[in-house]
This record gives sequence, C-alpha cells and structure tokens, in this order.
Amino acid sequence: MKTIKYTLLILVAFSFSLLQTSCKDEFVEINSNSSTVYEVDPVSFLYKVQTSTRSSSWEWYYDYYTAQMRWMQYGCRVIGNTPTVYTIWNPNIGEQRYRICWLDAGSYARHLEYYVNTNMSDEADSYSNVIEAARVSLIYQGIITSDFHGSLAYTEGWNARSGGTITEPKFDTQQELYTIWDAELKTAASKFKTNTNQKSMVGYDMAYNGDAQGWVKAANALRLRIALRLMKRDMAKAKQIASEVLAATADIPAKNDDSFVFWLEGKYSENGDYYSINDLIRASKGMMDYLNKYNDPRRRMFYRINNLTPENVAEYNVGKTADKQIPLTWGRWEGGTANTQAGAADRKYERNVLDPSGRAISMQAVNLPQVRIFAGSYDGGSGGTWFPNVTYADFCFMAAEFVLNGVASNKTAEQWYTNGVRASLDMWNKVGAFCKIHNYEAMTEAEITAFMNQDDIKWNPAKGLEQIYSQTYIEHFKNSNEGWALWKRTGYPTTSSIVALEDVYVGGVKQNMPRRSRFTVPLVGTSNYENMKKRVEDMAKDPDFGDMSSEFGRIWWDKK
Repeated sequence: MKTIKYTLLILVAFSFSLLQTSCKDEFVEINSNSSTVYEVDPVSFLYKVQTSTRSSSWEWYYDYYTAQMRWMQYGCRVIGNTPTVYTIWNPNIGEQRYRICWLDAGSYARHLEYYVNTNMSDEADSYSNVIEAARVSLIYQGIITSDFHGSLAYTEGWNARSGGTITEPKFDTQQELYTIWDAELKTAASKFKTNTNQKSMVGYDMAYNGDAQGWVKAANALRLRIALRLMKRDMAKAKQIASEVLAATADIPAKNDDSFVFWLEGKYSENGDYYSINDLIRASKGMMDYLNKYNDPRRRMFYRINNLTPENVAEYNVGKTADKQIPLTWGRWEGGTANTQAGAADRKYERNVLDPSGRAISMQAVNLPQVRIFAGSYDGGSGGTWFPNVTYADFCFMAAEFVLNGVASNKTAEQWYTNGVRASLDMWNKVGAFCKIHNYEAMTEAEITAFMNQDDIKWNPAKGLEQIYSQTYIEHFKNSNEGWALWKRTGYPTTSSIVALEDVYVGGVKQNMPRRSRFTVPLVGTSNYENMKKRVEDMAKDPDFGDMSSEFGRIWWDKK
C-alpha cells in the first residue's frame, strides 16, 4: 500500500493559501492545482474532512459569534446592539464557511475516494466505510453551507481531485442537492450495514471512533434534517423521507451516544479567534428570561454565574451615588438587551469592578458565556471541545414534529419530545464535564425532574409545536445555524410564549434578521464565469429570491 505522510508545514501552507484566494477563484484552484492536496494515509483523510468542517476559527468568529448567535439572541454584543448587527456587515460572513469548511473538506473527501480507487484497487472495498463517513461529514457541511449560499458545485466540484478534467464546475440547485444528498445518505447507510472486512477508523473518526452502526444512524439523522428543510417546499417528499427514516427503528439514534457529534479530547483550538466568544457575546434578555423563569439546569452550562452576591453588591454600593449603584433587584443571572435604543441605558453591560483590599472582582451584571464549550483550552482549561452536528435530542425534536404532521412512528410525538428534553439535559451535563467548564456542577436528578414537570416544559398537546420549537431553539445554543434555520422555517422563537426574542430597533426602525448571503453577478473574465452567472440567474428566477444584493431575500427551501 502506497502511503505518503504529510507534514505540518505542508498543511499550514495549504490552509494559508486557501485564505489568500477569493471565493470566486477557489473552485478553479482546488480543481486544477495538483499540489493543493497532498497524499496521506487514506484513513487520515477522514480526520481531515471532519476537522475541515468544524475547525475554522474564522468561521466561528464571523458566522457564529458576530452573526448567527446575535441574530438569534443566543447572546448579545458586549455593549449592546449596533446598527450593523442585523446585516451582513462583513463580507467574511458566510464566506469563511464556504471557502474553508466546504471547499477544503470537499477536496479531501473527493480525493480520498479517488486515491483509494487509483492506488489501492486491490483493497479498495475495505475503505468503503472510510469513504462513506467522509461523504456523510461533507453532506452535513453542505446542508449548512447551502443555507447561506443556495446552489453549490457538488456533482462536478473537485473534479480533478477525482481524476477528472473539469476545472469549471456547474452548480447544483438546492432542490437538486437535497435529492442527491438524500440518495447518497440512503446508500451510505446501506453500505455501513452490509460492508465487511473494513479498515479500522479508530483514532481518526471523531464522531463514532469507527463504529459503523453509529454512521448508519448519522446518515439517517441527516436524511431527517433534509426532510425538515423540504417541509416548506414539498411536504409530501418530506414526509416520505421521514417515514422511511422513522420506520428503520434499529438504524436511527436512540440515545445520546448515537449523536452525530465531533468530540476532540484535550486542548483544541486553531488559533485565538475561538476565544473571541468571551469578547463578543454576553447572555441575552430573551434567553435568560426563559432560563430563569423555568430554572432550566442548562443555564449554568451555557453561561457563567456573575459576582452579584448581596454581600458584593452592598460593598460595591458604599459611597456611590444612586445612579452609580448596582440595583438591589439584580441577581446572579442577568441577560442584557439586544435592543440598541434600550442598550444605551442598559447598565447591566457596565464593566464595574469591586476592588477592595487589592482584589479585583468583576461586577458586570450580564452573564459571560461558558467559553470552554467553544474551546476547552480557554483560560488554561484542560477539557475537550465538541462540535454538535445532530444530537439525539435534536433528532427527537425533528421526529416529534413529523409525527405531529402525521408521519407514522413507534413513538408518539409526546414520547419523542419528552425523550428529547431529557436527552438535551443529559447531553449538556456531559458536555459541561467533558469541556471542564468553569465551576462545573452536575445537574441533579431532583432539579431535572422538577424542571421537566413544569407547565410549558411537560408535554401539552395544545402547545405541542411551540414546545418542540422552543426546546429545539434552546438545544441549538452551540449550533446556531440550526437555530437560524428553525426561525427561517417556522418564525419561532420570535412569537413564542415560552422563549421569545426581543424586537430590535435601530434608529426607530424595527430590524429583521438576514436570511442568506448577498449575491452579485460575476464580472466578465471571472474564473468559471458562465457557470457562476447561471447559478445566480437561476436562483433569481424564484420570486421569493428577491434582490440578489439583499441578505433579506430567500434561498429555495425558505419559501414564503
């Protein structure tokens, strides 16, 4: 077996070269430059596909911390909102995901299959699970990349990485992509179940450490995700896919260990941008109002408790005028407003410091995020880092919605929902320990039971969909792309009585959230000009697409 190991220097140079080229040129580069991807042990490619899909610190900075997490009010800007928060204020928003996570992961995934079939034809069958695991990982990234960008080059993308000669690939529409991806996931699940004598993925597979049945469940979970995306466009097709998935009871997630999650032991951070969560986000009013109202145990897994003990507040207020004192009504868990106009007077953001006897204690009221669930190494931490793709709780909530829409299942909507809430609590309990968050305190069975037995949390058929949507929103605290997709699909949690977003005004004008990237017609002479022009023109034929230069138009699945 031919194996050429790559060096760290080559990998860094490759990553750097991707960052230096524009999005419009990269399909040509990746498809034509044979030096772009280097030969490695084939199983190592799987690891690279997975880390590529979730390792871009730039993506986390632009897409999550400064965009989606603020849009969906999982957190607020440290000093409140600004007029640019509800816009694509920086061209890197969405582009980092496209350039690094999608194109990079795809180059490895496609080259893996080609390399095995070309250089190891005598044992190619034994790499089938490795190839399919890479494909499933790439499809996950494709789904969330398409949420920003609509049509993607997939069937002809990375063609030279597969031994072909196409350097200017056509773009598949979102409708075509979902058809292709659903078929590929269905095939992948079948192969994982029937393949024998496979190369071990242990040590390279961040999701299931080589467990093929885990990958069967991941493929089916992503099929349900696709079905959910199709509900606004083709409910019949969505139900057909969901029916197939939910009927395969042995091949769908049944516990938290079945979750499609990338787990990285020990310290993991590409660079300091992962740490920017501490500088960019504070707890929002909407989230904290919900967490406090229901005493949700996930509160301490999401945010760090503040220092506003009665003793500290009393000590801080000594000798200060009334307008400088911390109100006695403020407690240990406080959310800041996302509203610009109110934000100017929102003292919860003030960086007050209690400094008696030479000890500095932050007295800022609004709670800090638990940064180590984003980077286990933050603040000298020694925990791991996790990247949730489709958790078991997430799967349960999707299944519950489909059952309410008439899809047959071996569980009722109530059972799926209740299992999902419990699974979410247990998973976040595990995550807090795994990431070694600040002041980790395990949830007790008593507080879990008390939480789940409350009105609005315990299943109520009259509010079933609202409960499903509310808990889906909470579950996606670290997967804000799915929270954003939930809002685009359903409007929740904006109008929820359980957990609601604030209305945000800038200069007296109510703000709307972006729904996609901005688009432009490429300039003549641009690489792959004809295909890129056709891509935008085809998307613009949809009356819901709107002005191509506006982020408030809609991609195909986001139908009005």
